[in-house]
Amino acid sequence: MPSDQFHTIVIGGGIAGLAAAHRLSTRLERGRVRLLEASDYLGGHVRTTREAGYQLDWGPNGFLDREPKMLEWIRELGLEGELVQADHAAAHRFLLLKGRLVELVGPPKFLVAPLLSVAGRLRLLLEPLIRAKRDDAPESVFHFAARRIGREAAETLVSAMVLGIFGGDAKQLSLQHCFPRMAAMEREHGGLFRAMLAARGGSRSRATAARAGGPLGPGGTLTSLRGGIGRLAERVAEQLGEVAMTGMAVTRIEKESGGFVVRCGRAGARPSPSDPGDQVFRAKHVVVAVPSYVAAKLIQGFASDAATRLASITYASLAVVCVAFRRERVAHDLRGFGYLIPPKERRETLGCLWTTSIFPGAGPEGGVLLRVMLGGAPHPEIVEKSDEELLAIVKRDVFDVVGAEGTPEVLRIFRHPRAIPQYGLDHGAVLQAAEEAERAHPGLYFTGSAFRGVAMIDCVADAFRVAERIFAQ
Repeated sequence: MPSDQFHTIVIGGGIAGLAAAHRLSTRLERGRVRLLEASDYLGGHVRTTREAGYQLDWGPNGFLDREPKMLEWIRELGLEGELVQADHAAAHRFLLLKGRLVELVGPPKFLVAPLLSVAGRLRLLLEPLIRAKRDDAPESVFHFAARRIGREAAETLVSAMVLGIFGGDAKQLSLQHCFPRMAAMEREHGGLFRAMLAARGGSRSRATAARAGGPLGPGGTLTSLRGGIGRLAERVAEQLGEVAMTGMAVTRIEKESGGFVVRCGRAGARPSPSDPGDQVFRAKHVVVAVPSYVAAKLIQGFASDAATRLASITYASLAVVCVAFRRERVAHDLRGFGYLIPPKERRETLGCLWTTSIFPGAGPEGGVLLRVMLGGAPHPEIVEKSDEELLAIVKRDVFDVVGAEGTPEVLRIFRHPRAIPQYGLDHGAVLQAAEEAERAHPGLYFTGSAFRGVAMIDCVADAFRVAERIFAQ
């Protein structure tokens, strides 16, 4: 079997793996870095299909512009001139409550909006009087919200937000690891309202405060690229060139003196006596940027404790349904970002984004593109449903809501089994186990959505952190 020696091997061509490999290849000799990806394309869920003038994003539809490392990377890639920010109309966001859309508004309009009952609104206003939590015991997002702003607001507002971001159950997810800024607001200021007032005071501008986010979601402006967010992965692939190898399924990582052995084979290949199909790479550093359940299998032979922890992370599955209509076939004005559906509404749909209202260039003149997310932790079986079954759900939860009629001009369905890692209450122990494995086996690094944030910007920032650690060696 042929053997190749490298300084660093990056395993996994999702957004974190691409960011790590690109950063490494710009500072090291290109021939000393290799990225191995099992599928036949790079980018993972960051992918865009273009059809009939519409941009159909498979996974994320953009990133929030509040992370400096992400913007730094965009500049390095020469994509700064292709950035597209969400239209001002996207400031209008809705919830689907009892079959009708209700706009999410802040004070003072919130006091008369039908988002919560009168009792629920009054309870939320008591938040400044709630004593801060002082112990370090893990707390779920839902428990935190119910404690600070009331159970009704937690069930209606916060649970919908958690579904929209993580596809997850707010009662099962860790506040500290899913929304660290929110945890810090209570820890540093004693409460959410006090933290927001502090952010808007002093020398900070209102715009700066808005970029930092609030108790009901992250800050920043949603930003994409002309041609869709998949343009990002396409540009990285162009610049990496021979550094990236697709169709290479890594089967295991082994320790050896001075580094690691990475064994892989051509994805889908059947070994034979004349062609074993395996390829062996050696490197001083190995960056593991694959889903945690894949990483667990790769390191099982020498880091079993970390492998057990990584294998324990659950994932939410999603189906993304993109549908396009001529504008005259949709009754709703679609002036806004779209809507989320709280889990208490008991629907299989998580929400719907009005894509051509957010990014008008994502469709042709006179066209309307809707992007529907289904499944998540409440409905893991959704990816197994047929196209016909998914379309029936979309007709009920979307077409009937926005008044869409007739046959869609475009219909595409993207299924993502095990799409989004769920940071449970034990996620701190997962991170600790991964860090202990890195210390015990110098040259081993973990990055990706399973660790310190599921958003694109979090993955990029963490990949850059890993690259800097390697440069420091």
